[in-house]
Amino acid sequence: MNDTDGVRVFSEVGRLQRVVVHRPGPEIVHMTQYELERVLFDDILAADLAGLEHDLMREILEREGAVVHEITDLLRDALVRAPDEAVADLVDRVCDRATHQAIAPILMDMARPELGRALVHGLFWSELPKAPMTLARIRQQMTAHDDMALPPVPNLMFTRDPCIPIFDRVAVGRMATDARARESLLVRFALTWANETPTPFLFETVDWDRHPAFRAIEGGDVLVVSDRFLLIGCSERTTPQTIERLAHEALFPRYPHLERVYVVMMPAQRSVMHLDTVLTQIDHGLFLGHAPMIERGEDVAVAVLRRDTEARLLEGRTVLDVLRDELGTVQLVPCGGTDPLFQRREQWTDGANAVCIAPGHILLYSRNSRTIATLCEDHGFEQVRLSLQSDPKERAERLSRARGQARVVYTFDGSELSRARGGARCMTMPLQRGTTPTA
Repeated sequence: MNDTDGVRVFSEVGRLQRVVVHRPGPEIVHMTQYELERVLFDDILAADLAGLEHDLMREILEREGAVVHEITDLLRDALVRAPDEAVADLVDRVCDRATHQAIAPILMDMARPELGRALVHGLFWSELPKAPMTLARIRQQMTAHDDMALPPVPNLMFTRDPCIPIFDRVAVGRMATDARARESLLVRFALTWANETPTPFLFETVDWDRHPAFRAIEGGDVLVVSDRFLLIGCSERTTPQTIERLAHEALFPRYPHLERVYVVMMPAQRSVMHLDTVLTQIDHGLFLGHAPMIERGEDVAVAVLRRDTEARLLEGRTVLDVLRDELGTVQLVPCGGTDPLFQRREQWTDGANAVCIAPGHILLYSRNSRTIATLCEDHGFEQVRLSLQSDPKERAERLSRARGQARVVYTFDGSELSRARGGARCMTMPLQRGTTPTA
């Protein structure tokens, strides 16, 4: 990764310049129905189709001018570049989490690119004929439905969550569930060693010796709305203790321009697992969200953190109220339109989970038709729909024309990807955005 300007994320809408993604692959194939609950999936995905849908998203990002980095490429480069002791530390931590420390020496003997694939795709015992028999392995053979010595990481496609770019640094998160714990290790390692100059880190919660309740934070809960204030969801995946640590130990001391951190207290429910499942910013003064929560405050409260003061509940204030207090004129586009039935349906299928490529240029799944209609009919967006059946040359021409439009909602096939419970924002981790109003 050629990185000359480091991390630069001071808004949700500045033109996307560098972004990290992951195309789903063999790690999806290595997942069966017996692991669905453990790995946080609702169904088994068709890996080939999910990969093709992801390719459409990447094509849109690149045609809009973003440099797109594949996380497994960064991991491979990092493993080649890193000293042996750093690789050994990574392998030890991964094996500790997998409870099969005995395979660590075998992993260390692998060629570095092969090791990178194993850390993501997983490994079967049949691929490790020299692996010793251990009690943990015997136990697994008796109780498990698979033959995995090293489980895969099927959620890695959601690159938004393990590491969180804020301003000029990256906060390393601790995933709330064991199934995703390896992701923080892999992404942090990749960002540290893929470059000649390591990514600057802001705040780390990867600490296996402390109780998980004090160290869970995921990137889907963090919205960098401006350099003056952030929104952070206190959700199923992010704990209040970690939000306070991030704010008071890392953000306020380092950034004098940061005035407030607003904390959105959300239900601990899978349907609204992160803040960005119910709210994303799509242009200056324009947000896309689940109206019952964001506009009417149903099942949601807002608190505020300021430097050197205690947390304070903002009684009677909604998220939309807070955004208007900070930004002035703000509009909310209701996900699913005005019909409560479709609001619920399309929130579930990631209709509020847009990623902003540039001010007014956003990405959504095509299936969220009521949301898209509301964007186009009421807010001046033009839909540019891409499908797997469309001709590549025609797609390129349509994307080229769309760049000149004021407001565009790019929509792409996502029937398979959406079954994994994440949209375009979930699948992108910005490293650099433009900082000027029109950048």
